[in-house]
Amino acid sequence: MEFDYIIVGAGAAGCVLAGRLAVAAQRPSVLLIEYGGRPVNPLLHVPKGFYYTLRGDRYLYRYVTSPVTPGGGPEVWLRGRVLGGSAAVNGMMWTRGAPADWDGLAARGNPGWSWADALPAYRAIEDHSLGPSETRGAGGPLGISVTDTKDEVSAAILRSAVRYGWPHVEDVNAEDTERIGFTPSTIRAGRRTTSYDAFVRPALARQARSRAGGGLTVLTRTRADRLMLDGRRVTGLTTIDAKGAVTEVRARREVILCGGAVETPLLLERSGIGDPELLRKHGIDLIVESPNVGERVIEQRGVALQVTLKHAGAATRRLGTPAGRAMEALKWLVTGEGLLSTGGYDLVCQFKSSPTATRPDVQGLFVPMALDTTSKDMKLARHPGILFMAYPIRPQTASSVHISGGAPQDPPAICARFLETDGDKDAVAPVLEIARAVLAQEPVKSLIRAEEFPGPSVATRQDTVEYSRRTGTGIYHAVGSAAMGPDDDDVVDASLRVRGVEGLRVADASVLPVQVSGNTAAPAMLVGYRAADLVLADF
Repeated sequence: MEFDYIIVGAGAAGCVLAGRLAVAAQRPSVLLIEYGGRPVNPLLHVPKGFYYTLRGDRYLYRYVTSPVTPGGGPEVWLRGRVLGGSAAVNGMMWTRGAPADWDGLAARGNPGWSWADALPAYRAIEDHSLGPSETRGAGGPLGISVTDTKDEVSAAILRSAVRYGWPHVEDVNAEDTERIGFTPSTIRAGRRTTSYDAFVRPALARQARSRAGGGLTVLTRTRADRLMLDGRRVTGLTTIDAKGAVTEVRARREVILCGGAVETPLLLERSGIGDPELLRKHGIDLIVESPNVGERVIEQRGVALQVTLKHAGAATRRLGTPAGRAMEALKWLVTGEGLLSTGGYDLVCQFKSSPTATRPDVQGLFVPMALDTTSKDMKLARHPGILFMAYPIRPQTASSVHISGGAPQDPPAICARFLETDGDKDAVAPVLEIARAVLAQEPVKSLIRAEEFPGPSVATRQDTVEYSRRTGTGIYHAVGSAAMGPDDDDVVDASLRVRGVEGLRVADASVLPVQVSGNTAAPAMLVGYRAADLVLADF
């Protein structure tokens, strides 16, 4: 099989890139390879269905990390394994990153990645429920919804947060100040929308109606084994299908890796691009010395607080029992509305960890329901409560992701590290103190019965740091494992080309050398969109 372009990974970035290339005027032929399957489970389209799809293994990678703390156990990093990638199973938050961080990315020596470059791409992607403005788009392929859930507990949290000092804003992406608002989510007409829905499905439908040249081919249940090279030029890759059959697929122009911050560096290393000592250890011939492949990984670290309420709010009454969930499911099926049609996290805020900070450096989420603390899975409790989760949005502590063997089925070796710099510790230290101060304001204060966790044993700022290390979790937002930059040891350049070879780019969250003040679904789609511009400019 031979194509103009081969894209490895049908996640947030890969689907945007594949869809845009497939409908380009030049009509290139594109192969999109995905190890997961098709999104046939109806729960993948129900916004709050992620509470259930995150429990199983059918649509997920479960990457086991090294222990985060001495004497502690390993943790698990989840990633989507289905067309649409992690955006098909995540909490759907659409936080785009702050202009200052995109400008900072460009200032590091990455021309073409400033806010002036990012904003037009975001506006072209978005079909925003709030309508068009200077800072958001409408009419684009990806549905974005900001929904006032009309929940009395959420309304009380909002009023208390305003009393604490955070302004309530209509669009949290339009500001870079302390603020709180309803969470923008990748939802359209009550259904989850992914970059596969927004970019690949329409391209395939258009292709079915037309007999023009070019074309998009999607292969599922297919794993990328390793890249094929002719000297220093990447000519394609070998793949393994669900039955174990090995196939060679060739790229006339480029192979573009969109496997994400875990899978992309593994494929590079299996193909001989990486640290010589590591490759030699696993019996892999060195093609290109690139010591930062799999290094400089930046992941966010969460810390959580939960309170119980005196009386059940609407969310708990309607989703906390089997009968209530059945009624909400029927309502969603018939009307596309109800609690199941709204985002995973009702309210999002960004705030400063210190009054001296120039910009918010922590993101927080409020959910007007409690999680079941007796369950190992993400399961809603039957009792009423409020869950608060927060995480520093520009951490500096670096982790790493590397191969543990030369075969594609060998698990990654993830060294997960958090809260090792003074700045990271300072950012997380006051989070619980601030959350308690917000919840101590009326009217939400009168609704609260007691703090369920962590409780009075976690009282000081140092307690909070240790509590986050001990019981926190990664937020599944890793970046940086194939980071762009101007230096010879940066894995890719600002055009996303892998240094040392020809015909190979990376276009996913792994190319971001820093966190851009938010989640990674929106930035990953932005990378895919900008990658299409770069590729088509060279076509």
